Amino acid sequence: MSLFMDPTGRTRSQTVQLSQRLKTLDGCRLGLLDNTKPNARRLLEAVVDELKERYQLGEVVLRQKPVQGLPGPEPILDELAQSCDAVLVAVGD
Repeated sequence: MSLFMDPTGRTRSQTVQLSQRLKTLDGCRLGLLDNTKPNARRLLEAVVDELKERYQLGEVVLRQKPVQGLPGPEPILDELAQSCDAVLVAVGD
């Protein structure tokens, strides 16, 4: 028995509308998405500390992907998209 693998991938495209750019982060509810790689949370927290020195941020919401190698689960992404004014994602290592 022979096994052949097809190395060609399949692509999928989707048209999405981008959000308008924020004029300021003052009062902004900021979402953070930690991809679970080492140092990702640390990087996000350091960026937030820097932003807090420049802006009067509103609430900061931190969520974590359960698996680093897969896209974030829809419920987490939907929550961040619906409840936050801006979202930062960090890839650690």
